[in-house]
Amino acid sequence: MIGLSYHAGGMKDLPLRQVVEILSQTGYDAIEMMCGPEAHIRSGEVSEGLLKEVKTLVSDHGLKVAVINPFAGPGLYQLALEDPPKAVDHYALLQDVALALGAGGVNFLTGYGGDKGDPFAWKLLVEVLKPICRRAEGLGLTMNIHNHEATTIDSSEKVPLLIGHVGSPSLRLLMDITNFYHLGSDIAEVTRRLVPLTVHCHVKGVKGMYPYSTFLIPGEEEDELDFGAFAAALGEAGYQRYISVETFPHMRMEKASIAFGMMSTILRQLGLRP
Repeated sequence: MIGLSYHAGGMKDLPLRQVVEILSQTGYDAIEMMCGPEAHIRSGEVSEGLLKEVKTLVSDHGLKVAVINPFAGPGLYQLALEDPPKAVDHYALLQDVALALGAGGVNFLTGYGGDKGDPFAWKLLVEVLKPICRRAEGLGLTMNIHNHEATTIDSSEKVPLLIGHVGSPSLRLLMDITNFYHLGSDIAEVTRRLVPLTVHCHVKGVKGMYPYSTFLIPGEEEDELDFGAFAAALGEAGYQRYISVETFPHMRMEKASIAFGMMSTILRQLGLRP
């Protein structure tokens, strides 16, 4: 079975309790929990009591926490450029949040280091990811590379290269298929090639190609992303983890139900969901 999750950043303007209630009523299996400066779990206010409260809230509504997302914070490169030990400590906090909430891992954006040159950015990322990933290994967690346009890890070929340089089994891919697609990748091909490295997925609706693309609710009228091709390729490869819907606060309130309706229908048709 492929589970459906929802990136809580799409409803960051709502209280977490309301978000969880909406997802539970809609039929989602999990929530992708935010932890950051402007998140439902504020990174500067994490406490044991707060995490117990959040875990109980999620569990009482029949959901699980899929992964932790450092929402609205700087990319890893920017953190490391300012203070490498501080960057390691920041992700240690996110790993502790993941462990407390029963999540499988922590997502991260690499950020962009073109100001000092691409080789410098790569070397800094590798240097700081090694201790972050060693700690993740010890906790049984993964650190999930979020491929994204206008960051160091944008195209699919760079993912295994970064993983190889870091040399840790805990460094895996959060496959944002929409970000690969609107940069020109073939959905089925890139999915089949990278699914062995993938532990989580994101889907956004999209119209147009980068840099003229506009993100939409998955399944919305003008959505051009072929979710069926993505789901079929995941199924052929035996993927049985979560796909998170990624939307944005400005989108209409029906976003969670529109995306769930489209995705759950296709997954059921493919025999990938009850």
